[in-house]
Amino acid sequence: MSPLVKGSRFWSAILVSIIFLFPLGALAKEVGQFTQVEGKVDLRKKGKAEAIPAQPKTGAEEKDAVKTEAMSRAQIQFLDASTLTVAPLSDVTIESYMFDPQKGECGCLSELTKGLVHLVVSPLAKLRTKEFLVKTPTATMGIRGTELYILIGPDFTDVFVKEGSVSAEANPAKQEKSDLGPGLDRYVETLMKQVEVRGVGGRQVLVNAMFGLRIPGPMTPVRLTDAHFRTLAGLMFSGLPPNLGRTSNPAQLLEQISRLTPLGYTPPAPPAPPADVGPTFPGGGGGGGGGGGVASPSS
Repeated sequence: MSPLVKGSRFWSAILVSIIFLFPLGALAKEVGQFTQVEGKVDLRKKGKAEAIPAQPKTGAEEKDAVKTEAMSRAQIQFLDASTLTVAPLSDVTIESYMFDPQKGECGCLSELTKGLVHLVVSPLAKLRTKEFLVKTPTATMGIRGTELYILIGPDFTDVFVKEGSVSAEANPAKQEKSDLGPGLDRYVETLMKQVEVRGVGGRQVLVNAMFGLRIPGPMTPVRLTDAHFRTLAGLMFSGLPPNLGRTSNPAQLLEQISRLTPLGYTPPAPPAPPADVGPTFPGGGGGGGGGGGVASPSS
């Protein structure tokens, strides 16, 4: 047998071994990892019919869909140190992510379809351009160096900006899922190539720190207080109450929730963990957990 044939068979065997050990889906690029998981959190990978349980240190990839059940939540830390914390009874998908520290560029597009999330975008000084985009059924938001909460109502999106600023606008008329429309296509293309926010033809509104905005709506930001953010931090533990009542703006919604004490909707202070059990989530806002430590439901 000639050396050429032997060599080709050798490399063919190596290739088969690589495919066997590392199937195509396993070679996907990680964009971050789950740093905290509490309760039942389902993770659906791109192209996979079955969801798997998310665990701490599980890698997060593009097209990952995260679903939290009651009394459950998760936190994802991206490669640029930004964090996304998902409240109970929420659905979010990481659509696209780009991080190039050599060029000083970073961008992320996530889609929130249900529930509540807390996003802390890390302002890394070495990055020349940085853009996080969040799309919901009714709105698209561009986020820079910001801490905020995004809440999905029955037919609206509420954004609550604690630090920094957010550029928000209403989405174009509803499209079929198979046709995302030129507006969203332009957003994705811009994210992946230039990492800058471009308009999708709607009216952009700038929401500054300690203000909230409802989309669709009057598109006029309303002032928020520390009490509003304490309610949001509590909702990160309990999830949104069912059948949210009709309100005219984000501040009124949180005030309505905080008044529903007889129905058990007011988020209680997180219980202290047992002496021999460390907190599942770290305290403080910087890590994106919000609301302080809490023991796991099984505790």
